[in-house]
Amino acid sequence: MSATQTQQPAATAPALRASPGTDLVKRSEALDKAAIILMTMDQARVQQIFSRLDDEEIRRVSRAMTTLGRTDGELVAQTVTEFQSALGRAGSLVGSAHNTERMLRQVLPPQKAAEIIQDISGGRGSMVWEKLTQTTPEVLAGYLGNESPQTAAVVLAKLPAHYAARVLALLPDAAEVALRIVRTKAVQNTVLTDIEETLRREFVGDGDAPRDKDSSRTLAELLNHSDKAIVQQVMTAITERDAEAAVKVRRLMFGFEDLVRVDPATFGALIAECPAEKLPIALATAEAPLRDLFLSRMSERAANMLREEMESMPTPRKRLVDEAQAEIVVLAKRLAEAGRIFILDGDDAAEGA
Repeated sequence: MSATQTQQPAATAPALRASPGTDLVKRSEALDKAAIILMTMDQARVQQIFSRLDDEEIRRVSRAMTTLGRTDGELVAQTVTEFQSALGRAGSLVGSAHNTERMLRQVLPPQKAAEIIQDISGGRGSMVWEKLTQTTPEVLAGYLGNESPQTAAVVLAKLPAHYAARVLALLPDAAEVALRIVRTKAVQNTVLTDIEETLRREFVGDGDAPRDKDSSRTLAELLNHSDKAIVQQVMTAITERDAEAAVKVRRLMFGFEDLVRVDPATFGALIAECPAEKLPIALATAEAPLRDLFLSRMSERAANMLREEMESMPTPRKRLVDEAQAEIVVLAKRLAEAGRIFILDGDDAAEGA
């Protein structure tokens, strides 16, 4: 599907986000339709849409593409019509693990593609972790509080960072669990299988090979979604007991205030992609240097409009600010992975300031 044929690729995205009250059948139909639409598009369009989805949404639609099977041309055309978009490739298509893997490797960074491919091919194990996030953080924290810190670390490392952060904040030995996360290099398949089986019995009644993922990066992503108080507590404890690990985690952590490390020469690319409605909310509580950096890289007219909007709007709730900032941070990371912006080390950023 060419760029001229599809003017608004993001229109497919809502189909990937089923509301909590949506029943399983409807969610499956929506995902199948989204999978069909994505498989008719060219790589550039798929990459643009994926940039608007979070990791869990990419996993869900990837699983749908993997299991789609052969879809005849009539159904493809019907689906595309429903989305009010033109059909890019005529005829039938085949949704399979091979085709899905090929698409993911084309449109995502290698490490991210490998993680999602491993997740969607993990069978019953991957379903355990997906369903576990439907449990309230309080319930899971209560369960993990009775388990060893090592078991808690293994479980949290397998969960989405934003969810795991909420659970970590509720654990009485959060610092010890965090230290175990950063020190865990690999988990034996037998150990992970035992944990999955226990979780399945306890929570989902419904196992996945361990991710080949840097443990320091796992903890850094988790802390990126944590409150400042828990971050300080965890990093203080890790620094006291393993200074080298603490340095590595800090280097991998990246929050909203770290956007000052974006190379000024490429900062404009970040601003161009920022959702206009999110930017004033995200900057509402930002430090002056970061706010000034955004304004200095805009046109005079755009900067004045942003100033006026921030001055006139009521103080946004903390939750809305956190969500807006998190969305822009995710965007910055994706742009950096794509080579469209460059994030400097602390020393380089200070010299360029």
